[in-house]
Amino acid sequence: MSKEMIRDIAVESAKASPPVAVVTTSVAQGWSINATVGTLTIVYLLLQIGWLLYRWRKAAQGTPVKGE
Repeated sequence: MSKEMIRDIAVESAKASPPVAVVTTSVAQGWSINATVGTLTIVYLLLQIGWLLYRWRKAAQGTPVKGE
């Protein structure tokens, strides 16, 4: 395998590890997969709302935001 492919695999594994850890922990603690998905959805929505509020505040101040 090339170095680029190994790097891509490592990056994708790192991206996938937090959700896998959360699901594994929740299943071990007795949560159902539905409760886990619901909780993760709520967390994701809160993060999105926070990001939008941050962007709107920066836009109101006239400061550019990275990633736009």
